[in-house]
Amino acid sequence: MRILVGGMNHESNSLNPIITGEEDFVVFWGNEIFERGMLSYYSSTGIINTLREAGAEPVPVGLCRAVPNGVVSASFYNKFKTEFMDRVRGLLEAGSIDGICLALHGSMKVEGLGCAEGDFCASLQKISRDLPITSALDMHATITTELLLAVDGFTGYKTAPHEDCAETGAQAARMLLNVIREKKSLHTACQMIPIMIAGEKSETAVEPMASLIEACREAEKEPGIEAASLLLGFPWADDEHNAASFLVSYTGDNGEKAAKIAKELAASFWNRRKEFAFRSEFYDTREALSAAYAYVEKGEKPVFLSDSGDNPTAGATGDSTDLLEEILKTMDRVDKLPTPLLYSGFFDAPAVAACVKAGEGAELDITLGGNWDTVNGKKIPLTVRVKKICRDLGPYKSDLALLAYRNLLISVTSKHIGFGEEDLLPALGINAQDHCLVAVKLGYLEPCFRNIAARAIMATTKGCANEVLETIPYKKVKRSIYPLDPDMEFTP
Repeated sequence: MRILVGGMNHESNSLNPIITGEEDFVVFWGNEIFERGMLSYYSSTGIINTLREAGAEPVPVGLCRAVPNGVVSASFYNKFKTEFMDRVRGLLEAGSIDGICLALHGSMKVEGLGCAEGDFCASLQKISRDLPITSALDMHATITTELLLAVDGFTGYKTAPHEDCAETGAQAARMLLNVIREKKSLHTACQMIPIMIAGEKSETAVEPMASLIEACREAEKEPGIEAASLLLGFPWADDEHNAASFLVSYTGDNGEKAAKIAKELAASFWNRRKEFAFRSEFYDTREALSAAYAYVEKGEKPVFLSDSGDNPTAGATGDSTDLLEEILKTMDRVDKLPTPLLYSGFFDAPAVAACVKAGEGAELDITLGGNWDTVNGKKIPLTVRVKKICRDLGPYKSDLALLAYRNLLISVTSKHIGFGEEDLLPALGINAQDHCLVAVKLGYLEPCFRNIAARAIMATTKGCANEVLETIPYKKVKRSIYPLDPDMEFTP
């Protein structure tokens, strides 16, 4: 059995002015996927390993990935799509292919096009000779009619923070193998819910998500039900398709059962909509910083402070200065901290380039932030000392600089990458656990920080990933939708 494998992964924040281009993506073609693209947190890795374990042959096409950012450039998307489809045609002509298993995000947006996955999969379906297609999706996928018509079966992540990416890919692969071996038809029932939820209100370890995800798992035990997925959409994309959805993929004549399950799950979700809330302490920028200082002064260590509105892993620019400006106003308290306040960090390529040129140990004047988000950020002049330089970190080959300003340490990156990457701070010789106060551009903490935090506070800072959705001036989102319209009625 030979299965085409590939995909694309990008979460596109339309509130971010950056256009995500070719230089922001890692792209693997053919066997490069096996050689360089088998990271443990890729859903495609789970797909490939599961196919191999089952005795099937994964046939690699292409895979592209980028850190969440602004919408994707049309030129890059069209180039990748054209090459992908050309390779699929060649593989279909060269030998027998039994199915297609994709690793997609679900909320990739392209300039001038909008939702990309539906367009991509519709083109794939046209040339695939009616082969069955399954796909793994991110929990924050946005579902469109075009995507539903092009793909037979879906399965989405069931954890937030996302720790089951490979497992989700494995489920998509098992679903495909099952329908091929059993010669069954595969379809998907969908129930949309007019709601948007900030990611930090939907951690799956706590209610109501814990019970809703468990209900999906129970539904998957039903005969004929291959997968049941809760997909929350992506609230920082101002898009007409924004909504949550339940997808229930089924075989054979189980359509009525699947539709009933999707409807019941949606009703339960809607009835619990007011239970979605931030699980950590949260305050506005000034109050959050004040609370963090107070906990440190009581002896707690490390205290983590999330700069949630400027979280690059939610597609924000990573250069809003809202929190930095507040920290600089309180440098008298910073200077009294028993260890430097660690701030990770900023995406500022010009600042990193200047520091790399100056070298470790140098003192120089730079500006920090405000290159992209000029609404919530401005260029802050600082005289800093370069403590450490790291070149070409990770798959995106980012340069890093660790800068000291009085009793403040700041990590700065040359590429738009996530600050929850567990190898970022160690590459700069930093152990976050050694610092009494750590500010980080994240929403909920990634495991590498959550597992060591004595206290976690979320600052609802200003930025392109503003957690207070009601304050975002949406133009395209269809109304009525909760929580923008809190008194609206809805019956699945």
